[in-house]
Amino acid sequence: EGSFAKESEAVTLDVSGDGPVATVYKTREPVFIKDVASSNLVRKQLALKYRIHQMCFIPFESGVVEFGMSDGPTQEMWEEMPKCPLLNKDQLCTAFEDLGASYAMFWIRVDGVLVVAADYVTAGSREALNGERGDNDTFCSKSRDLVIDASGDDPIATAFKTGKEVKIVDAYTSSMKRAELAKEFGIKIINFLPTDGGVLEFGMPESGWLRGHVLAAAMKMRCDTSGAGYALYWQELAGMFVVSGEYVTPASKAALEAAGNTKSFAEASKDFMVDAGGNGPIAMVHKTREPMYIQDASSCDAMQRAGSASDYGIKSLCLIPVPGGVLELGNSNDSSTADWTCMEDANRARMPKAEMDLAFSSGASHVIFWWRQGDEYVVGGTYEKPERIEALRAAQGDERTYTSESSLVKIPVDSLEPVATAARSGKAVSLDVPAEYPEFTRAALAKEFLVVSCHFVPCRDGVLEYGTGLDLGE
Repeated sequence: EGSFAKESEAVTLDVSGDGPVATVYKTREPVFIKDVASSNLVRKQLALKYRIHQMCFIPFESGVVEFGMSDGPTQEMWEEMPKCPLLNKDQLCTAFEDLGASYAMFWIRVDGVLVVAADYVTAGSREALNGERGDNDTFCSKSRDLVIDASGDDPIATAFKTGKEVKIVDAYTSSMKRAELAKEFGIKIINFLPTDGGVLEFGMPESGWLRGHVLAAAMKMRCDTSGAGYALYWQELAGMFVVSGEYVTPASKAALEAAGNTKSFAEASKDFMVDAGGNGPIAMVHKTREPMYIQDASSCDAMQRAGSASDYGIKSLCLIPVPGGVLELGNSNDSSTADWTCMEDANRARMPKAEMDLAFSSGASHVIFWWRQGDEYVVGGTYEKPERIEALRAAQGDERTYTSESSLVKIPVDSLEPVATAARSGKAVSLDVPAEYPEFTRAALAKEFLVVSCHFVPCRDGVLEYGTGLDLGE
């Protein structure tokens, strides 16, 4: 079904022109078109086709945000450009890409009460809720029916009054007005962030833990980008954190074997259980939803495994909040891992978990994370399904895969290659037949390894590529 926004995607505008988009881009000042019909807008006829009568353009980062008003019996036209609060993009990226948020809401104050002015629910969450409930209700739609006393003690009001972020680890047992509603929709962890003109709320579902290929890819690719020797996924179960996923790099395995160790620190950690209500590093990261860096793990008094870290030569740890728990990365005292001195060394890049989940649920056989290094995009991390790697090894008699060969490729940032295009435009790019796409540098690789589709999704720290390969017998 068509829309003004959809049809506008086919329009290109001259950056040096005098239209509203180009003007806002050049001057960094907003523009308000009160009456589209009397304007010289290039898309005037298209706007009128969809009954768009007023439009606003505001500068945003390296581009322009446009929004408009259509006519209708319930619509009240703007007399002047409405004030548009700028939400914290970095926090939204963290919410959806790192923490696995399923929704976001923006609360504003109206006549002494706080009401929902805007909301967003991820497509995956909507689909899951519809399948479970058989209706179109969401936590956001139900929250729109409520008002919160701005002078009260609800978490939204507290964040609004104090100007400080409020975090709830267990919404079901909290004092918030919507505790029962949160339980009904399975929203357990909620953050309230005061921002320009209101409060930004986002929440994570109780069932949103990492699993399967998404978990395996997240652990491996985090090690790839950080130089960590291992990754652990601590999942909360019945008030305790237990290890439900582990990954040890080939280099670290080799170093352990050379030292005569038959067990790794990652394996040894599986013998530990951590109280989710305690004050240890893992529990605190889960409560605060903030990453933590420990420079010397063996001397950390708050860490249960300090002695074990010393035994296995573990030097530093980085603990990162992720959907359903905490991801732990660690390096060692030997040369098999990178050397860290701060959080930035260990927590270098984040891959969007929701996109990875979508990729594997749609049949993807690989994911690749590209990041910018100078004037080129290079591979930061890769993951290919183990069963496909085995099948390729059996068919070819070597260790070559689509991802291993892609790691040798460098892409100029100003090229028309899909990776660079997705990064520049901020929009996803899809190739249905990558082997036949003229601007695709790796078309020959796609043909060789039978990769029949590729998707490139821009994210905060780079571009996530995922694709599907044919079964080798087809």
